[in-house]
Amino acid sequence: MKRISLKITGAQGQGVNSVGEMCAKGLKRAGYCVFGYREYMSLIKGGHSSYQLDVSNDKVESTEQLVDILVCFNHHGLEKNVQEVKPGGVVLHQTPDWQWSAQQLKDLRKRRITVLELPTDSIVTKLKAKPIIANVLITSVVWSLLGQKEEALKALVQEQFGHKKDLLELNYRCVEEGFAFRATHMAVASVMLPAADKKRWKDALLVTGSHAMGLGLVHAGVRFYAGYPMTPSSPLLTFIAEIQNETGMIIKQAEDEITAAQIVSGAMHMGTRAVTATSGGGFDLMTETVSMNGIIENPSVIILAQRPGPGTGLPTWTAQGDLFLAIFGGHGEFARCVMSVADAQDSFDLMPEAFNLAEEFQTPVIVLTDKQIAEALWTQQPWNQKKAKLRRGKLVTEARQLAKLKSADRYDPTVKDGVSSRWLPGSKAATYVAQADEHSADGSVDETDENARLQMEKRMRKQVALRKQLPEPELFVGGKAAWLTPSLDLLLVGWGSSKSVVLDALSSPDLKGKRVGYLHYSYLWPLKTELFGKLAKKSKRVAVVEGNNMAQLAQLIRMECGIRIDASILKYDGRPFFYDELKQEILNLLPKI
Repeated sequence: MKRISLKITGAQGQGVNSVGEMCAKGLKRAGYCVFGYREYMSLIKGGHSSYQLDVSNDKVESTEQLVDILVCFNHHGLEKNVQEVKPGGVVLHQTPDWQWSAQQLKDLRKRRITVLELPTDSIVTKLKAKPIIANVLITSVVWSLLGQKEEALKALVQEQFGHKKDLLELNYRCVEEGFAFRATHMAVASVMLPAADKKRWKDALLVTGSHAMGLGLVHAGVRFYAGYPMTPSSPLLTFIAEIQNETGMIIKQAEDEITAAQIVSGAMHMGTRAVTATSGGGFDLMTETVSMNGIIENPSVIILAQRPGPGTGLPTWTAQGDLFLAIFGGHGEFARCVMSVADAQDSFDLMPEAFNLAEEFQTPVIVLTDKQIAEALWTQQPWNQKKAKLRRGKLVTEARQLAKLKSADRYDPTVKDGVSSRWLPGSKAATYVAQADEHSADGSVDETDENARLQMEKRMRKQVALRKQLPEPELFVGGKAAWLTPSLDLLLVGWGSSKSVVLDALSSPDLKGKRVGYLHYSYLWPLKTELFGKLAKKSKRVAVVEGNNMAQLAQLIRMECGIRIDASILKYDGRPFFYDELKQEILNLLPKI
């Protein structure tokens, strides 16, 4: 796989994202797989931000540390990011008369870096345009440096500004000025993209993880969304609200996270598929509601979008630090399911399954994502919209069956799998009490020791039944799915956003032919360890890959099956694993075998 990378830097509000998004759209249509990664500070305006695109004709779903082209909207990019340019790369900036130090000039020459200063102000003045048009000018220069055609960029501009003729003509002239600037620097070689694969990528989707998850929720039959904005869950709320007219879904921005969780619980109790999403601090507030749903055996789905903590932490960065929170958050013992999406594919596919499991086992389901997944830009093949099945478990809706129900059927402690009949308020059936005190079979308060024991055992039997139904983790060898249990030199184990970058790394030429496998967990609680145990016995070394400090998955595995994983690749600085960084970490583990 050959990949090239482009990084645009500048202050928030300068249009960094718009340049990246336009290039991404154009490159995807030209026949490339594009992965977009954003970095930004927790400021509305100002600060230093970046938008990076990694591009290949093969599947690419991760970011590398070094880039081929660096675009600097202001001098901060020249100060902070020049060391990230690959040897032979290009720096494009618009800071007039920027002075490099002697050491910087020496380093630039040594690494054969070409520096281009774009006279943005003079070109904008010549066009008698507003400064904002400079974004199209910069895009056109970048587009030309990538060896792409002027007509293709004009087609993108026409899509965006075609409804305003005067603005469209001005943007066309801006594109022409960018290509004219490139023509005066023909000695600067274009960054050579690999051969395009239009058949594979031209008609693919270009979506963020939040877009994919929002569409997955629609596909799951969700009719109601309540939430309180909190990065990185906010883009999901925004997208769901944007498509409200098309879906007919009811959207409620609650006054806080507690209210959002309570509203959603009420909607699910009434039979409506409903969801809320938050981040770590918001989930802390929701845990009392999670516990309540555990005892009243109410299906519920909460999306937990992770960012680094503790406290406010790094609110616009990424982490995988809330696994323990999702599994153990909430007082008392009760059954729950914790699952994690890994990419845009999962973000769509796993939403119907989250609701199916919640209803089948009448229990809370926590779906983990993180900033890296939620805000990354993915090149995604159209999803299969026919394979999802609607499963509502023991929900009784048929009139004759409803008439046979007794109040004590609702929390019958003798049911074998712990899952009793469920019917909706207002049904023509016996009534029961749904409340958070310990209760007898019909929901009435009962604090006797015998009843407490029977009800606890009933609820926890659901955890056993749920574990039996969940699929095993997925095994990949050489970056591709595997179904045997081979002998490996190194077994990597991970979850969430680690998957994409691990598979990219294992597909690299540097690891070709190496006996390295990756075991990926989508379902994290209850945890299945049978396949892991078999692979661990046949592997010379085992290591976890996690975006946290405590190796939380490794601790869960040891707790569940007693196998200690000694090696780990961990990251907890708010940044995701980068492709070249992780590849080297994997190579470092191999020689020690």
